[in-house]
Amino acid sequence: MDENRVDIRQAPYKLPTDVKEMDRLGIQHTIWSLMIGGLFPISVNDKVHHLLNVGASQATVLDVGCGSAIWAIGMANMFTNARVVGLDLNTQTFSDAPENFSFIQGDLSYTLPEFTGQADIVHCRCVAQHVKDPQALVRMLADVLRPGGLLLLADGDWIVYDKHRKLVEPFKWWESSTSMGKPMLHEGDARGRSWYAGWLDFFGNLTRSKDYRQIEELVKNVETLNILHSRRYLSPINWPGEGIENGEALGKVLNVNQRYFFFGAKEIALKAGLSQQMIEIWGRHYEEEVDSGHFYNVWHYLTAQK
Repeated sequence: MDENRVDIRQAPYKLPTDVKEMDRLGIQHTIWSLMIGGLFPISVNDKVHHLLNVGASQATVLDVGCGSAIWAIGMANMFTNARVVGLDLNTQTFSDAPENFSFIQGDLSYTLPEFTGQADIVHCRCVAQHVKDPQALVRMLADVLRPGGLLLLADGDWIVYDKHRKLVEPFKWWESSTSMGKPMLHEGDARGRSWYAGWLDFFGNLTRSKDYRQIEELVKNVETLNILHSRRYLSPINWPGEGIENGEALGKVLNVNQRYFFFGAKEIALKAGLSQQMIEIWGRHYEEEVDSGHFYNVWHYLTAQK
């Protein structure tokens, strides 16, 4: 790696932590809610209510890598007798949080062990692929669960499907022409490959841990966890998709989310070696494809019990 570039995998969080990024995380929360049908899948509805409403002692819910804490606060409002704790590396303020919600700021490798064997439900969304050791994280999530506790684990993917649900070939700028050893970007270099899929592929390679595996594989490697349900979701972008539940709403929300995402990732791209001119070219084609292309993004959601 060029000595002037930043190894983005060492950064604690790869996107900004300002108001705009928190807004984007709120939009992303809406995407998940539309896909799975609420704060958690209906397939575990009875288990969630049993864990959080039955028993003399107060139940505990952990939201690991909570970000804006929109999911955690939603759970705290829904289950007022439960203790809901958000954990995140970045400091946040929560003016509208109920009394049964609390927040702990710090490195998960230090904050999670404090809850060993205490959690009835652990939620971890879009975090595992961005930590240095994803497998170690999933083992820690299992460790903090009580016997019978429930893990809600979710993550996004960086691949893109077309309207026929075929994999879209991404345009990879580093495979384009070079001049004096420095990457250059010319509009003709794409040769029919997707700029939109290329941006996701580029950012995924920057931020995803080299040790990351799909969440189902990570959970299968933990002896104390039994998978209840694992599903891949497709979300249309700027169109309703075909046979997609809540497709029209998803298409509209994804359209907004992906535009926010490109804006938020610009600084990261500059640090990784793209010039401002390259980003402007890419951004123009990215928006054109979002406007006119019939794409699907890919997401994964898994529930498991200890």
